[in-house]
Amino acid sequence: MHNDNPFRETEDRLEFAKALDRLKAAQNKNHATFTDFLNPQRSAVFMQQFIKKSVIARIYGGFDAAERKMLGFAPPYPECDDPLSNLFYPITPIAVAYNERFSRQLTHRDFLGSVLGLGLDRGKVGDIRLGESGAVMYVSNEVAGFIQESLREVGRTSVTATVCTEFDEMETQGATKRITVASLRLDAVISVAFHLSRSKAAALIEGEKVFVNWAIAKKTMQLCAGDVVTIRGTGRIRMDEIIGQTKKDRVAVCITIFN
Repeated sequence: MHNDNPFRETEDRLEFAKALDRLKAAQNKNHATFTDFLNPQRSAVFMQQFIKKSVIARIYGGFDAAERKMLGFAPPYPECDDPLSNLFYPITPIAVAYNERFSRQLTHRDFLGSVLGLGLDRGKVGDIRLGESGAVMYVSNEVAGFIQESLREVGRTSVTATVCTEFDEMETQGATKRITVASLRLDAVISVAFHLSRSKAAALIEGEKVFVNWAIAKKTMQLCAGDVVTIRGTGRIRMDEIIGQTKKDRVAVCITIFN
């Protein structure tokens, strides 16, 4: 399998080769191994490749709805019926807080730019979840202490960084909303959900900025209940329920909007 790299793009081939190295280490050294954080598209496609080959693997990013995830490999424990239960991911949540009275509202880009400005590789940083006066960053264990000690400013605003001790109990918060759309076609849904014109929605899809269930989307896709739609740099929604036709011949749906 080590020579079985199905990807053509150089960066994809390199990242998949690293994942294969992690798999080989798990098999040879008899302990769990993990990749760096992978973007949603790459982690989903890589996982599909390993599932095809019956590899014991799982993707996780610190909480169930995370976009950026680590790929974990469990060694073949002969005495264990569920080897995946032995995967304890090396992920640490860092709470970054600031006083909103003395600062503008900081953005995802502000937090990401500041933590990468410390000299860290993007693969060491997972999702960043925004709150009213701060954010929670999910980072690799190996850089958590460094971030806690070194991150003092975000967007020229003073911050404090501390390790969250109960991150397993944290839930992804989103706002639930009922909307009506002309159809369940992707461009129609994101136009309403993200308050975009149909032409702007179509341009984002054609520019490969829109993803459905972490895969690059097509404009004519029909969405279903449970689908997760992400617009890079804008936000994410989940299609919770398709309620049905309205009197005005539109489709009522229930969605959750995430920061």
